[in-house]
Amino acid sequence: MGRSKPETLKYAQKKNLCKCLKCGKYKAIKKGKRRDKERFECLACGARFEKGNDKPNEKITGLEVLADHLDRASYRMLSRKHGLSRTKLCKIVNDELKCLPTNYELTERLIDKLKYSGRLIVDGKYVPIKEKTSINLPPKIVSWAGKRNKIPRSKKRQKVRHGKTLIWGCDYASHDIPHQELGDGENGFVMNDYFRKLKELKYPLVSLTVDDKEEIPRAAKRHYPEVIIQLCIRHYGRKIGRELGTGSIKIRIRALEKRLDELFVEGSEYIPTSRSWSRKKAVHLINEILELSFRHELILDFEKIILSIISAKDYGTAENEMDYLLRIFWPRVFRKMRGQFEIGQIKKVGQLIADFKDKKEYLTSYLKYPHLGIPRTNNMIEGYNSQLELRLASIRGFETIESAKNYLNAWTIKRRLTPFTDCRKEFRKLNGRSPLECSGVDSSTIEKLSINGLIRQKKRGK
Repeated sequence: MGRSKPETLKYAQKKNLCKCLKCGKYKAIKKGKRRDKERFECLACGARFEKGNDKPNEKITGLEVLADHLDRASYRMLSRKHGLSRTKLCKIVNDELKCLPTNYELTERLIDKLKYSGRLIVDGKYVPIKEKTSINLPPKIVSWAGKRNKIPRSKKRQKVRHGKTLIWGCDYASHDIPHQELGDGENGFVMNDYFRKLKELKYPLVSLTVDDKEEIPRAAKRHYPEVIIQLCIRHYGRKIGRELGTGSIKIRIRALEKRLDELFVEGSEYIPTSRSWSRKKAVHLINEILELSFRHELILDFEKIILSIISAKDYGTAENEMDYLLRIFWPRVFRKMRGQFEIGQIKKVGQLIADFKDKKEYLTSYLKYPHLGIPRTNNMIEGYNSQLELRLASIRGFETIESAKNYLNAWTIKRRLTPFTDCRKEFRKLNGRSPLECSGVDSSTIEKLSINGLIRQKKRGK
């Protein structure tokens, strides 16, 4: 026969027991302190809580905790907010990540309402993963090792640390991310899977803007033969400067010019005759500037011509610059000045001209088809990469590939549901709407989704 309520309270006071906030039984005992607050543990259900914390655990919404964590809230901050241990919060987040639909399934569910422009920008983002994977030996090595009962040191089965590459792309008009793929790198196999699934989603791909990776256009052409490829002119311009080493040369010339300007009288264009030292110094600086310009004239002029081609106002201007580069500058002008340049510079320029001949069609697609409004840089997806990097910086790598895939999937879905706030220029009209809404999905349809809790805090702040 059980005790009555007064007897239970009397017994609890005698044994220094208190009421459990979860099961309601007087079976909780003291279990240390945290931040000057007494901690208790229930002997009946095992729950732990702090004195004065009357917030039951079962009322905490998993999507709310996940939304806070995706917004760069650490488990320590979430523990202070919800009064739960970090281990418990980590379990809640992992359970919610497993329950979420994939980004591919979300797009497939809304495919009838999505209206994309067909102008896709694709890029890859490296994701550090701590999981170790085994390297399997090829059959030839296994047979060789079996005969000699020995494996060479360089071919031994070993554990290696590695990361994965997130392949994703956003629609230019709506900024939406229809699909993403986590693979071993930006290789042909991963890119083929990405565009194959994109084709299954019936994405109307018209143009593709990418960086200087040959595997991406090749895989896109396999599934979309009519797609127009545009290489990012920003990446290509940086590649030219990096290969030629013109960045340091320009910095030195600008530094000399700045020192030269300091010698002139403020508001004047001459140096007074009374300042003989300044006049001699100016002559010395001018000679240094001219010597640098003359020594590196070939690579500086070549870079200037390339940048004028890929940044031309129209396709006609770009064609004229290309004609000057390939018919006049390199074969005629260069022959007369060949003796004054270093052999290393000549070889570099020759290699880059051959590379430009192969890619000139992909570098000027946005000029050739101005009516399509093809983006000429992949700055948009690079912006998404920067936002994701801010989150990954505090995580410092995932433990397993599965956890990385689930977390990146949740982050992308939350990004697709979160309204824009800082779009500028021609995209100012997107502010206040999420990428899914900009793609044609009604807000009422988004509210009916089971994952709408990921943006509950955003809506509350409006």
